[in-house]
Amino acid sequence: MNANLKLCRRQFLRMGAIAAAGTALAACAPQQPTAAPQAQATEAPVKETVVVKETVVAEPTASYEQGTLSILLCCSGPDEQAAKEKFNERFAQAHPGVKIDQQPMPAGQDYFEKLQTVIAANTAPDIYDMWEGYVQPYAKNGALVNLEPFFEKDTKLKKTDLWPGALASVTYEGSLYSMLIALMPGPVSIYYNKKLLDAAKVDPPQSDWTWDQLHEAARKLTITEGSNTKQYGFVVDNWFVPWLYWIWSNGGDVFDADEKKCIINEKPAVEAIQYWADWVVKDKIAPNASTMQSMQGSVNMFQTNLVGLYMGNCWDLATLKQAKDLDWGACLSPKANNGNRVFYQHTWCWGIWTGTKKPNLCWEYVRDFVTDEWMMTQFNTFQKAFPAVKSLLSTFMTPETEALGWTGVVDIVGDPKRLRYPGAGAKWDKISSMIQSDMMDLAFTGDKTAQQGADEVAPKVDEELARE
Repeated sequence: MNANLKLCRRQFLRMGAIAAAGTALAACAPQQPTAAPQAQATEAPVKETVVVKETVVAEPTASYEQGTLSILLCCSGPDEQAAKEKFNERFAQAHPGVKIDQQPMPAGQDYFEKLQTVIAANTAPDIYDMWEGYVQPYAKNGALVNLEPFFEKDTKLKKTDLWPGALASVTYEGSLYSMLIALMPGPVSIYYNKKLLDAAKVDPPQSDWTWDQLHEAARKLTITEGSNTKQYGFVVDNWFVPWLYWIWSNGGDVFDADEKKCIINEKPAVEAIQYWADWVVKDKIAPNASTMQSMQGSVNMFQTNLVGLYMGNCWDLATLKQAKDLDWGACLSPKANNGNRVFYQHTWCWGIWTGTKKPNLCWEYVRDFVTDEWMMTQFNTFQKAFPAVKSLLSTFMTPETEALGWTGVVDIVGDPKRLRYPGAGAKWDKISSMIQSDMMDLAFTGDKTAQQGADEVAPKVDEELARE
């Protein structure tokens, strides 16, 4: 994955406009779609299977629609775009009468702002990139085709072929509204600086470590000179993905089971956040937000030997591989002291626009894309992501991922209790921003305890949950 993709992905995840997406789409929902499987189709001859590098593009049905299939991409680097173009060529060859118009998003533009605009103008592409957090509001406002009828009739791909732990992020009111491509559990890794660990005589972290073990290693790696910290033991960005990992792993949650009440002020959630905040405020083994900003971010601190342990994500791999004079290793982020480890689910997926005139062709495209071994191998090369289709696990299980300690991810993505999306649909962006400003930011500066912040923000979240 290139640097531009990493930046865009993180920016959208941290500062996305899910709430705005829901509001805008409510005003610009497309016309009510016709049930996709019954759409009118132009007869097209069935072409023999196309084989490219031992990869098969599935034989098309005789009922797909002909014409140009338009696809909008977000944040795809040149190499990824080229790989998708090769797949598009094979798909078109296997589907006589079909052309693919792939439209990469120009750098510097807001992807979801553009998407809302073209949907409102009824000129949206047939297929477009989607992420977790956007599926529910787009589905609610009629911008995504319900894929359940396709799964029910298709003989090549069933819902049971997808990892069960990953379905929640693309599900709305019990139905799948986006086709899963790949998953990125997070924060997946502890990246460690071997040089700093050796100097401090600290053993490299292991995937079976607990928070207390990580804390002890971070304490030994921290070097102070008077009142100044020369080297920190640990660093992680303070945003909703890490704090959900801390809360969930400790047995806490943000909402109750019905998503009617905020329970972030209950003991398991507060205990997890205060434990983590103390690393910054009390123990001073991790930098605060202002220090990270002055040092150009957490990843840069790790690359420049200012911190020994960095809790990060799969997209950090590309950056770290290019780092000069950095000898590093990685393992899974640790378990909570209770033995649990729950990751947030980053999701890459395809959405099909309800205004498309080619629903059957769209289905065949997204189905063939996610079941194509060559494409998923390429996708994993760019994203280092976990394929959504279980039979393609080998594209992820490589010597590199084994060396990273990521083999344990297999058990996690198969368990809905250990790979989660927070819920609240279109309200999550606003709610997470409230929690960030009223609880998390203040806990990590020491201006409030985690309990004080949670007690103040929980009623505000309850009000937002109750709002129509």
